[in-house]
Amino acid sequence: MKKSLIALAVLAASGAAMAQSSVTLYGRLDASLAQTSKEVTGSAKVKQTGINSSDLNTTFWGLKGSEDMGGGLRANFTLESGFALDTGVGNTGLFERKAIVGLSGAFGAVDLGRNYTAYDTLRGATNNMYDSNLATTGTVWNTGIKDYANRTSNSVSYTSPSFGGISGQVAYAFGENKNTIVPAVTAVTAAPGVTAVTAVPAYTIGDATDTLSLHIKYANGPVLVGYGYQEEKTASPAGDNKIKYNLVGASYDFGMAKLVGSYNQAKTTGLKDKEYQVGVSVPFGAAAIAAGYSNSKSEGFNANNKGTGASLVGTYNLSKRTTVYAGYEATKVESKNAATTTKLTNFATGVRHTF
Repeated sequence: MKKSLIALAVLAASGAAMAQSSVTLYGRLDASLAQTSKEVTGSAKVKQTGINSSDLNTTFWGLKGSEDMGGGLRANFTLESGFALDTGVGNTGLFERKAIVGLSGAFGAVDLGRNYTAYDTLRGATNNMYDSNLATTGTVWNTGIKDYANRTSNSVSYTSPSFGGISGQVAYAFGENKNTIVPAVTAVTAAPGVTAVTAVPAYTIGDATDTLSLHIKYANGPVLVGYGYQEEKTASPAGDNKIKYNLVGASYDFGMAKLVGSYNQAKTTGLKDKEYQVGVSVPFGAAAIAAGYSNSKSEGFNANNKGTGASLVGTYNLSKRTTVYAGYEATKVESKNAATTTKLTNFATGVRHTF
């Protein structure tokens, strides 16, 4: 009898411990039959048909866990790794998508490690095409100044709780390898067939980027509106180089349709990009259709560079975890300095499964 009582006590204690902590394996698989084309001024048009990975959403697997330490305090971790479903080859780095550990409670959440930026959180929430890979925003907004870094390593992030629908997030990523020494260059005297080289003394350069990002938003019922900011600072011999991104985004869900849109400005020395994107999605029971448009114009030393893009996707949910889809995207980027126009198109039909 005593042995039975002891066994029951051990099982009860084990169950309570398991209830306090958990680890989940999860992920997403996306493969499609796709035809892509690329046409650049002065070059032949290139077409390719085959099996693609991640046309609608990025393929990845991950582990996440949480421990209840009492008093509303929890310890959390997330590890995510991307890979190509058509080849099975993993991305560079084991957990290059996300690798964080932190604490959460009534105060909000603090996370340390490799994480998405606070600016990216708002941009994704207001991006067209469900923020899927068929959205042309990333390509078009890369026309002049390079598009932002959506993830950063060596970061610390704080996310606040919601106060009547108002919440915010701030994150800072510490660049490493700030004191890389560039060796001196010895002068070379010009000779027949030899180009003269001027002597350059050794100097120190910071090759890492410090990134500050934040957002504040109001989300209540069908409406979401917010502001996001990101600053990427890289040291160079000529001084610090900064790129600043300012985003205003919003969405409204009417039930029969959802509208999203945002306006962004990217600035650095001598160059400014003005960018916007809009989108609409309409559900029809298990089916849905979405359309999106993006636009960018550069001002400065790349004056009048332009980029436009449009996309359309239809989805049908076979179950809660499995979706079939067909989508089309097209972008056009005009580079005035290089006097070239680049046109890209992609038509894909595939299946996405989450687990």
